[in-house]
Amino acid sequence: MSHIEADALTAEVVAEYLQDNPDFFLQRRNLVDRLSLPHQEQGAVSLVHVQLNRQRNRIEELEEEITTLMSLAAKNDRTFHEFMDLQEQVLKCADLDSVFAAIEQKAKSLSLLAYIRLIDSPTATYGISQESIQRFSVNHLNGKEAYLGRLRKADRAELLGDDTRAPELGSYVVLPLVQDKTVGVLAFSSEDGGHFQPHMDTLFLRHLALVVSHLMLSLPWQAVDNERVYSNTSK
Repeated sequence: MSHIEADALTAEVVAEYLQDNPDFFLQRRNLVDRLSLPHQEQGAVSLVHVQLNRQRNRIEELEEEITTLMSLAAKNDRTFHEFMDLQEQVLKCADLDSVFAAIEQKAKSLSLLAYIRLIDSPTATYGISQESIQRFSVNHLNGKEAYLGRLRKADRAELLGDDTRAPELGSYVVLPLVQDKTVGVLAFSSEDGGHFQPHMDTLFLRHLALVVSHLMLSLPWQAVDNERVYSNTSK
């Protein structure tokens, strides 16, 4: 065995020993004070100095994490109250047009845009084809409870038709409206491309989609399209 190989083997043995005995330096304070490590900017620094720097950095990271969590908690608290208020509003509505108007108004107050697309909509405003829903579901939902993120132009056209309000560089959350099967989608968009991100919790929105799906079974339409008035009872 060469001298270099022996040195490498010894270093591995030392490293393994230190990993197996993390309290090795507790009884050897003098050794810790004498050890130094090369530093790109500061030259050789003591092991104690390195440890203190790491602790300081970790404390700063923890402080940033706490600040982020507090910010998210405050935001989630506001979101919770906003969507609880919205659900209270829609549950008092007498027809589906009022439900959708309440959703759109709440979205506007949050600097968002709301979109409702239904397969069997009696009005062109909310209409979408079965094929478009199926393609979007396969490409983006695929069994998931919601899609969050950006949408390509083709996907926006598939889902929202020629709705010129839909932001090109914005972000979206899309939730299926499900009864026995998917009957449509509820979507929101933001001009901010990072507003809706895949890691976000969609609990409040999923519950809203559940409520809307239920109301679609029980409330009539009161929409005027081509000078005709529709209701669920006329189907």
